Amino acid sequence: VEKLKPNVVLVDIASGILEHADLLNRLAAPSAACAVIVVAMGHEVDLVRQAMLSGAQGFLLKPFGETDLLSSVRQAYELSMQRRAQVEQTQASQTSGAKQRGERAPIVGVFSPKGGVGCTTLAVNLAVALVEATGQESILVDADLRFGDVDTALNVSSTTTLGTVITQLDDLDDDLLLQCLVRHKSGVRVLPAPDHLDAADWIEHEDMRKLLHRLAELGRGWVVVDTWSALNDCTLSILDACDHLLVVTTPQVTALRDVYRFLEVLGLLKYDMQKVWLVLNHCYLPGEVRMKDLERTLGRPITQTIGYAPGPVVNSLNRGVPLVEAYPDSQATDNIVSLARQLTDAYKEAESGVAVHSREGAGAKTRKRGLFSGRLTLGSEVSR
Repeated sequence: VEKLKPNVVLVDIASGILEHADLLNRLAAPSAACAVIVVAMGHEVDLVRQAMLSGAQGFLLKPFGETDLLSSVRQAYELSMQRRAQVEQTQASQTSGAKQRGERAPIVGVFSPKGGVGCTTLAVNLAVALVEATGQESILVDADLRFGDVDTALNVSSTTTLGTVITQLDDLDDDLLLQCLVRHKSGVRVLPAPDHLDAADWIEHEDMRKLLHRLAELGRGWVVVDTWSALNDCTLSILDACDHLLVVTTPQVTALRDVYRFLEVLGLLKYDMQKVWLVLNHCYLPGEVRMKDLERTLGRPITQTIGYAPGPVVNSLNRGVPLVEAYPDSQATDNIVSLARQLTDAYKEAESGVAVHSREGAGAKTRKRGLFSGRLTLGSEVSR
């Protein structure tokens, strides 16, 4: 396929292509500029659905006649020609745009000190919503180093993970780095979490910081980072690299208490609190707490509330289809789309006026980022 560059590729489901991680995604990727038609038996509908989620543009069920075959090929050919034109136009604009101007994609982190509040769901759907809002690809990084589920939530698979990329980062140019990201049909490029749990023990915070900056320097839309609830050196390096930090909570007292304490930590560590946005996610039944009471308790306004939608959220996760695509009319989808627009608007305002926050920019304080040094700082601040 890479050598001949065909317009249309017919793939038989019986070939076992779905058993090879990422192969169908690569064949159907926009960069390949060819349309993929899968051929299957009538009882293989589930496999066809899986192939379509992996990027296939059409399907034929056996037995089929010559008319059906030629019609499908013609439609796929027209689609491939459109995609090739779009790819050429995109490549030209990216080459003359992002690289020549040295543009940097903004980084948004999704974090909560309380587990189970919906950070992964928000990160996945926000990345998709940002693609729709900007018309550019987003990069989604699963930085939950032990139990990341972004690949499952999007029903993608890859042999390349965050752990393997970090070990080879210095040897990867921008093109190779981009190829390490598995592309979802929504336009989101995904870097899955490491396969092995012990990766969290050997990945250094400096490696994480370098990775995020390299991905941002690709200049492709937004970089969305799903984090874990542990406040360690790697997490702190992600917080440092973010242009915007979404702190997620639910209306539960325990979650609110943890977020309040986390905001105190950010204040003691002298973080720029303008980049911290609170998101109230109704993962569970909301309690009888008024918004004004929540904001007064946390000492900060709540930027966005995500509507309670347990059925759609669970179904979308089980199917591996983003909520914003599977349930476009739900209240939760409207809220996530609104959040994406707020982020893009804020970044446009920053570009036209004040520069986007950068901890490595001029005037940024230099301090040790070690977790123990942070605890010592907290202790001295409290004692004073």
